Amino acid sequence: MKVDDYRLIVTLADAETLRKAAALLYISQPAVSQRLKSIEQEWGTPIFIRTKKKLIVTTHGESIIQHARKMLKEEETLKELIHSSEGVINGKLSIGASSLIGQTILPKVLGRYVELYPQVKIQLQVGSSAQISAHHRDFHVAIIRGTEIMNVTNELFLEDKHYFIYPKAKQHQLDQLPVIEFQADAAYLKEIEEWYTEQFGQVYAPQIRTDQIATCKELLLSGVGMTVLPEIVIGDIDQELFAVELLDAGQAHMTRKTYMSYDHDILSLPQVEAFISLMRQYQ
Repeated sequence: MKVDDYRLIVTLADAETLRKAAALLYISQPAVSQRLKSIEQEWGTPIFIRTKKKLIVTTHGESIIQHARKMLKEEETLKELIHSSEGVINGKLSIGASSLIGQTILPKVLGRYVELYPQVKIQLQVGSSAQISAHHRDFHVAIIRGTEIMNVTNELFLEDKHYFIYPKAKQHQLDQLPVIEFQADAAYLKEIEEWYTEQFGQVYAPQIRTDQIATCKELLLSGVGMTVLPEIVIGDIDQELFAVELLDAGQAHMTRKTYMSYDHDILSLPQVEAFISLMRQYQ
C-alpha cells in the first residue's frame, strides 16, 4: 500500500463518512469510494461496513487501521529525523497534557520553548489524564497524573502533596460547609473520601462538583465551601484568610505523581529532547 492509501483509511476511520473524508482529503466522494474499494480488494477483506449514516469498522478493519496509523507515524518520524540532520531544531512537537499541568506549568515552559525554537510547530491537546493516557500514541510526550502508562518510559516529573483548605472565618461551621470536588480518577477520589470519613466521622458527599481544579479553587476563594487541592495550585492562597492543612492518608502524606511519558527512541528527535530538557528545569 502507498502512504496515501494509509492516510485515506485513517481519515475514513476518523471522519466516519465518505463525504467528510472526501472533504478532508480534497478529493471527490466517488474517488474516495473507488480507492477504498481497491484497498479492500488488495487486503482481501472489508475494512468498513457502509451504512446510510456512517462507516462501521470491521474486526479485520480495526487491525488494518491500527497498522495504517503506525505506518503514518513512522513516516512522520523519519521525515523529522531527516530534517533534524540539517542542524536547526524544527519539525513538529506533539504534546498531550493533563488539565492541571496545562493550566500551571506548561504555559511557562512553552512560552520559553517558542522563544528558543521558533521553527518548531507545536501541537497540544489538554484534557484529563485518562484521555491523554488512552491516546498517548498520538503524542511525542504525554504528561499525565496518577498512573504510569504501560510499555513506555515514565519519567517522574513531580510529586505534590495535598492540602485541606477552608475559610478561617467559617472554621466552626465545617460540618455544614459544602464540600467542593474536582473531577479526577476514582482511586484518587477514594483516598480523599477515606481521609474525610476518618477526619469528620461522616459520609463523604460533595455537594459541588466541577470538571476543573481551577473552578474548584475559585469557588473556594469566593467562600463557597471547603476542598482538597494539590500543592501545585495553592501558592497564591492567602493563609491569613484560609486554613491550609496538610492532608495525611494513613501513616503518610497524601501525594500525587505526575509523569512525562514517551517512547525512549523518540528522544532522537531534537525538538522532543529539547522540550523534555526544558520541562526538567521547571521541576
